[in-house]
Amino acid sequence: MRTISQITLNYRGSALSVGAAGHVHGGDRLPCKEGADNFVSLSKMAWQVHVYGAAKPELARWCADHHVDLQAFVWTPQHEAAGFARDALYLLRPDTYVGLADPSGTPEAVDRYFAGRGLRFMAETATEPAHE
Repeated sequence: MRTISQITLNYRGSALSVGAAGHVHGGDRLPCKEGADNFVSLSKMAWQVHVYGAAKPELARWCADHHVDLQAFVWTPQHEAAGFARDALYLLRPDTYVGLADPSGTPEAVDRYFAGRGLRFMAETATEPAHE
């Protein structure tokens, strides 16, 4: 019987895996950047966007409007060595795999990703206890 490590798994080619930016493809595990912990945010099982470099202002607005965490990391040569593309966006699924890797870094890419899969965000309903 052969043992398989989870770090060798990828979901490239699945319906929830799209695009490539740098050497990172939709369906890949997120590469770990040496010297910085880009995995801290992955403890929260939710959709999130990572950008290595500068996030476009319209992407930041999209993330805020849709209540999606945006993690923007200052670009370093180690990011390139890890396979990331500068200023690209990486949409991480709740299972922490890359759903979308897009070099444009635009929110339209994320909209196309969700629309193409028939996915949409539920409207957040903020509820507060009723006061009598």
